[in-house]
Amino acid sequence: MAVRTPPAPLRRAWALSARLGVHEAVVVVVAFLIYFVIRGAVVDRAGEAMVRSFHLIDLERRLHLYHELELQSWILDRYWLIKLMNWVYFWGHMPLVVLVAVWLYVWHRKAYFVTRNAFLASGAIGVVLYWLFPVAPPRLVPFAGFIDTMAAFDRVGYNAQEARAFVNPFAAVPSLHFGWSLLLAVIVAWVSRKPWAYAFAVAWPVAMFFAVVMTGNHFILDTVAGAIVSFAGLGVSLGVAQYLGWPRLDSRPAPAVAEPPR
Repeated sequence: MAVRTPPAPLRRAWALSARLGVHEAVVVVVAFLIYFVIRGAVVDRAGEAMVRSFHLIDLERRLHLYHELELQSWILDRYWLIKLMNWVYFWGHMPLVVLVAVWLYVWHRKAYFVTRNAFLASGAIGVVLYWLFPVAPPRLVPFAGFIDTMAAFDRVGYNAQEARAFVNPFAAVPSLHFGWSLLLAVIVAWVSRKPWAYAFAVAWPVAMFFAVVMTGNHFILDTVAGAIVSFAGLGVSLGVAQYLGWPRLDSRPAPAVAEPPR
């Protein structure tokens, strides 16, 4: 039986889509490599970072927000909870970003570009703040009493996390681990408008909040800063989209009208 060849316009559309996909993948990978290289290059100010962490603890105490040690204590006697929080912290960051990006690129192309630009803008803001105001995470603050659960219980994730070429251990503020999870949740709920998306939008940022705090990687105020920076990036991206005249994120393409027979 002869195999039908797709029409020429469809073949051209597929080829164009493939080229665009490869081009977009290269742009995103290069942008994130630049982000991580710059982020990991500003690591030689340990004393300054430690002092800022002590000041942050004092601020949280004055605001009655210093509960990080209490929160971490909830999981230290439960090995499975430690592993779960480590898993959320590690696999719920860049791996999840990649999965959602692919989903958006295939099914919600305009929302994908808005999301990509929001990540790039917030990442740029984050890099500037990391360079200007290095802050040590709780796990590195001396005599604070925190346990580095990634180092103690999850060597695979810890070794990846500590890759010196790409990691700045004093990039605690803002917490883009939390901010980007919140940003993804909002985008997914916005474009999908389905019950599972709303459940994801609530559950995932909550899970990431507890993960970044309970693993000793961020203070509570770090997550607040991460949310502010991420939504600032989204504001920049939406402004660009409005300037370019893009449709709303949740808009759907108009149904195609079949050509009349020639």
